[in-house]
Amino acid sequence: MPAAQRELPVGELLARQAADPHTLDAALLERLFHAGRYLLLSASGVLPPRLTGLWLGSWDAAWAGDFTTDANLNLQLASANLAALPEVTQAHTRLVRAQVEHWRRNAEAIYGARGLLAPSRTDGEHGHLFHMHPDWPFAAWLPGAHWLLFPLYERHLVTGEPLGEVAGWLVEVAEFLADVLTTTGKGGTCGFVPSYSAETGPLDASGTAVHVAVNATMDIAAARHAFTVAAALTGDRRWTRLAARLPPYRLDADGALTEWAWPGYRTDEDHRHVSHLYPVWPLDEINPEDTPELATAAHRALRRRGDENLSAHGSLHRALAAARLHDGPLVETNLLKIVGNDMFFRSLMSAHNPGRVTYNADAAHALPAVLIESLVQGRPGRLRLLPAPLPGLPHGTLRGVRCPGRVTVEELAWRPGAVRARLVSAVPRRLRVRSPYGETVRQVAAGEPVEVSFTG
Repeated sequence: MPAAQRELPVGELLARQAADPHTLDAALLERLFHAGRYLLLSASGVLPPRLTGLWLGSWDAAWAGDFTTDANLNLQLASANLAALPEVTQAHTRLVRAQVEHWRRNAEAIYGARGLLAPSRTDGEHGHLFHMHPDWPFAAWLPGAHWLLFPLYERHLVTGEPLGEVAGWLVEVAEFLADVLTTTGKGGTCGFVPSYSAETGPLDASGTAVHVAVNATMDIAAARHAFTVAAALTGDRRWTRLAARLPPYRLDADGALTEWAWPGYRTDEDHRHVSHLYPVWPLDEINPEDTPELATAAHRALRRRGDENLSAHGSLHRALAAARLHDGPLVETNLLKIVGNDMFFRSLMSAHNPGRVTYNADAAHALPAVLIESLVQGRPGRLRLLPAPLPGLPHGTLRGVRCPGRVTVEELAWRPGAVRARLVSAVPRRLRVRSPYGETVRQVAAGEPVEVSFTG
């Protein structure tokens, strides 16, 4: 990118993007990447960022300036571990630690269960669950604690740091989900009744969502992961046996992953949330390499989902799932719904909807994660370079990304037909590196940089 473009003032960059809303402006995207990391770090002090960050000078902030936890908070935190911002994850740890006793009370009071039941919203001071409205039945949102703890589990995967107190919380999540399981089928198959796929429900004959349902896909994914992690942490094989009793994911007549693993349900395909893609992002249970058939089904479900009101968090949630499913053009399409729709202020803080309607930090804080996930993805022993390359970014450089599996990508450089990376593993290991132009397997030593390059 010419240096002159990097030096353009923010107003001019925004004006250029507005003049060509269907094409990514690389200079603006680079500025948003750096600004997003800066704003995320700046908004993470004692606690992680609220829906409105820290900077809205108003006594009547949208959503009372609180935290919405069923999507927004985790999306804002999506780059914290990957972009090496430990202060952000530490702030999130403080939020959880201060409220985990309230989560225990929720589980006991509502279900008579052990473990942790998290609320969908919090003012940062308490974690009691108050939402009992029929259109917002968050008492039935069972996987909330698992969702909120996952960034802390991911930190362990990325850094190798001991889980510490998080290990106990993860086991408590498994205990809660085990206690609320219900036998729903032959052969001892279990499921979840009630179950809520935030913030929607199966449509009745009139097209109205009936929110409390059976076997939300997110519930099944959370339970399978929670039981697997609990088995690894405790060595107790009953968790493995319990995981085996969970129902399989369900595909519809078109071969798309359904939002509920229960027959007869009709989905609202114009809803902004994509909770049923939880096994894709962030869990990575469904991915094109290990589970290609389910990945195809998830991709089909993602592509047919509408946009409802073009909420920033909805577009970026779709973009993260698209990156995990290796669909760069779909990532770009969802990014353009943000950058091409006048959703950034001159401060480079974002809005919730097009036309800078409602000051909201979701897009600003989540956008760096979308770019990282499109350019590099890792898991223990494996690294993929350019998993979902964006057509509008044919060349560039990314530095300082930390991946699950304790591998740091010190530098990634790409151009049409070629990609090069310098990697450092924190532990000795056999590492498989894949790219669109080939793959290699290296035996890497701890702390020693390794160069890999591919051309096509």
